[in-house]
Amino acid sequence: MAGTGFSATVHLDALRRLPGVEVVAIAGSDIERARAIADQERIPHAYAGHAELLDHDGLDAIHNCTVNRLHHEVSLAALERGLHVLSEKPLAIDRARSAELVAAADRAGVVAAVCFNYRHYPMVAELRARLARDDYGRPHFVHGSYLQDWLLEPTDWNWRLDPAEGGSSRAVADIGSHWMDLAQHVTGERIVEVFADLRTLHETRRRPAQGTATFGPSGNGNGTVTAVDTEDYGTVLLRFASGARGSFQVSQTSAGRKNALSLDVDAERAAVAWRQEDPNRAWIGRRGDLNLELVRDPGHLDGNAARLTRLPAGHPEGWLDALGALVGQFYVGVRAHEQQEPGPADLATFEQGHALVCLVDAIVDSHRDQRWVGVPSGSGIPV
Repeated sequence: MAGTGFSATVHLDALRRLPGVEVVAIAGSDIERARAIADQERIPHAYAGHAELLDHDGLDAIHNCTVNRLHHEVSLAALERGLHVLSEKPLAIDRARSAELVAAADRAGVVAAVCFNYRHYPMVAELRARLARDDYGRPHFVHGSYLQDWLLEPTDWNWRLDPAEGGSSRAVADIGSHWMDLAQHVTGERIVEVFADLRTLHETRRRPAQGTATFGPSGNGNGTVTAVDTEDYGTVLLRFASGARGSFQVSQTSAGRKNALSLDVDAERAAVAWRQEDPNRAWIGRRGDLNLELVRDPGHLDGNAARLTRLPAGHPEGWLDALGALVGQFYVGVRAHEQQEPGPADLATFEQGHALVCLVDAIVDSHRDQRWVGVPSGSGIPV
């Protein structure tokens, strides 16, 4: 495990539930925190950085849960050692580096996946299956939002606010990328052109002497006044390869919205909708008949959706369960690789992670130039 922040802790929770996988080492920039987590989780070894971690003898795979700027460096070093890699998103902070990782993964011939965990909710898989078999006709309008409030106050601070750590985009790269991946995955349609209008709510913030945890309490207002030029919120118009249109709103400054991801797909004969904060249900809208609500029940779900669910009907599953399904599928892929067999189809590949980096870059370019921007043709990866 490379990293000791929020992502690393939830990955460790997922790994606890997974038989046959042993976490043997963890590394972080704060060695004391790494040692504390190692003691708590009974991990045998703790290291002060990923270089030492990757030299640990006998590793099979690495979970890259570092800050954004290190994703490329850590993943590349792991691939060059022939390790399987599960990387947090974004794959890298720009498309040149993400393209390099795609090439490195291809050379290494290992399982290389990106953590787009919303793919792995059972009801998401159910809607994807229904649209793929043409239950509702061709999608023509895909819309929704991803809203949070954890950076609403000018005293709120996190490493993502520093472009050197997080990259040139924040709200779009951090949570908008999840929405775009979900929209493409559910519909099977690729976004090819974007028009963005982004906004920074707080052009300065109070940066505390010590960093604050992701989703942690705001600072006390005594930090250093620091300029902020990454976006807090915005709207993006979309064009899909099929001719469908779309839009989404993204915000980390919407009071009361904790993790409000919503996706609506309007198709010829019906509309479908899913809300992450009510993940065990999906809505089917119909013009000439009663609307329907689908409730997660493994006995009545598509085969893949049923495989993603672990509990009987009526036993709610949520965010940690979806992440657990993603991590489980990654190791199914590792074992399939060892047997020279095909792995799971729903994992987000490095190619798809690169395509999302290209999309984020296109959105940044669109906002800067105030025009429609096409997604580079080299990122035309199947969804």
